Amino acid sequence: MLWINQKIGQLVNNINPKDIAFLLASSLEINKAKRSRLKAQIGLDCLYSHNYFKNFIFEFYFKETNYKLRCSALAGLDSILKNYYIGKSITTDSLVHKVFISKKISLLSDMSKEKGRRSEFIQKLKIQSSFFVPVGNFGILVVNKINKEKLSDYEIRLLKSFINEVLTPSLELALDNEKNFGTSIRDPLTTLYNHGYFVFQLDREIENAKRGGNSICLVMIDIDYFKHYNDKNGHPKGDKVLFNVAKILKENTRKGDIVARYGGEEFAIILPNANSSGGYNKAEQIRKAIADFKFDREEFQPGGNLTISLGLADFPLNATEPNELLEKADKALYHSKNNGKNKVSVYGGF
Repeated sequence: MLWINQKIGQLVNNINPKDIAFLLASSLEINKAKRSRLKAQIGLDCLYSHNYFKNFIFEFYFKETNYKLRCSALAGLDSILKNYYIGKSITTDSLVHKVFISKKISLLSDMSKEKGRRSEFIQKLKIQSSFFVPVGNFGILVVNKINKEKLSDYEIRLLKSFINEVLTPSLELALDNEKNFGTSIRDPLTTLYNHGYFVFQLDREIENAKRGGNSICLVMIDIDYFKHYNDKNGHPKGDKVLFNVAKILKENTRKGDIVARYGGEEFAIILPNANSSGGYNKAEQIRKAIADFKFDREEFQPGGNLTISLGLADFPLNATEPNELLEKADKALYHSKNNGKNKVSVYGGF
């Protein structure tokens, strides 16, 4: 027992829990951006790089919002197989899914019961046994033995100790990092992205568009006569308007669009892979949704209705740099504000 404890101590000392936290935090982000898959892969490769784990194959499955489990990282197999299986989801009758639902650490040696694509995975790699470790409500880590020997009692005890002494503390750190990260990029009132994250994403999306030869549409939005609404009804009512406007913006945009509170009563939307025509249609859809929504005490607004004005600009048609695109969209917005409000203006069209 003393020898086992010494071996566990060596493993724990040689592995930085922050490395595992990096894997977990990255995998938790997989539904936010496919680019996170690369970061998750680096985390698993960190595990595999340690000599003791050379005889294992690692899988990490992330639970998506629809309760599907999708493979977000793999280590211990060649790049061809890795590229084939990574990103694939598993069926609900898979052993992985069943163990995840049970929330119990499990060792299974009868691989004939596996179903779907993972059954093919097991046969190709001649996996004899799998050690399943549910990771909270977020995913599951699978440790597979790749030679003909099944996992020994010693290996099971070693892995369990590793999970308790390294993986669990790392998970807690990863979850804290995820919460802190989410808080730092969100506006607390509307839960939309904040101004700083919007600026960061605009720079990144334009760089991606330049490399891919794609277009981006930037939409700037301002609530009409919002000061009048606040003065008439008070700031708590005004906050409720901001919250409801944000909710409508989220409901009328795509999953990949970036919706942010730019500041005060102004909002911004980045529409990747959209030109002026597509951007105008989306902006008009949003304008109408706001105009049709029944806001509390909106009958006291000028015109008897609470509305928004919108302006948009197109990369690369109207601008080639982030600040320039923002400036052009802002000019289009103020054209709407100064020409009757409750309308959409496209830069270059006035």
